[in-house]
Amino acid sequence: MDSTNKLTAKEEKDFDIRDVANYLLGKFWIIILAVVCFAVAAIIYTSTITPKYTSTSSLFIINAQDDTVSSSQVVSNINVGKQLAITSPELVTPQFCYQVAGNLNMDPNFTKDFTPFDLSINPNTGNYSSGIYDLYNSIKVTSDEETCIVTFTVTTVDPSRSKIIADEVARAFGAHVQTFMDMDTIRTVQAKYAIASSRASNIHTARNAIIAALVGAILACAALVIVFIFDDKIKTPDDIDRYLNLSVLGVIPEIDTEA
Repeated sequence: MDSTNKLTAKEEKDFDIRDVANYLLGKFWIIILAVVCFAVAAIIYTSTITPKYTSTSSLFIINAQDDTVSSSQVVSNINVGKQLAITSPELVTPQFCYQVAGNLNMDPNFTKDFTPFDLSINPNTGNYSSGIYDLYNSIKVTSDEETCIVTFTVTTVDPSRSKIIADEVARAFGAHVQTFMDMDTIRTVQAKYAIASSRASNIHTARNAIIAALVGAILACAALVIVFIFDDKIKTPDDIDRYLNLSVLGVIPEIDTEA
């Protein structure tokens, strides 16, 4: 086969969907093997991940001046609560976490099961200990300005620890926001108490296996299609007629000499 005929064969193969589909069906076992290997690899990798547990608590914030207020004052109070909810994520700082850690260190329910936080401060830099920054990084704060509710999500390697910290963060935040705003009229109510989760929030074995299996199938199909496109061998009499425009005069059958 000369180079022109080879090029023509490749070009025709590029656009022959049926031939590609038949080729993939013939190599279906390779696709299945890739799916199984990728899925197993994903399961093994997931089993090496350190499980982390998430607990969530929430706080309702409102500005309540007194019991007898006009409708306009009610609207103003709600608007203040909304603004506080919006700015709440900015109020959770390492300094606030330092106060939370100090409260937890004095909580017997916390210290009986867990090591107290290191409350030391570097005298040269003024930075808090690494444990305080670990606490800070474990807390995620989200707010809903429509309902004036602030949600605190805590993720650690222990479900009970996550629950205790989430509840303490919500409780301490109520006092913290009053101090920050310097307003005695700010009221906070814990809308939801945290629950110790029994399932790790970062372990998704089934989902990871399915995604890996799909990736394996796609990569296997892509590799097979590339092999098919660059394969310019003549395999059947129909290939001779299709790619060379020549008629087959005869076919020599393969004879089984052992029969």
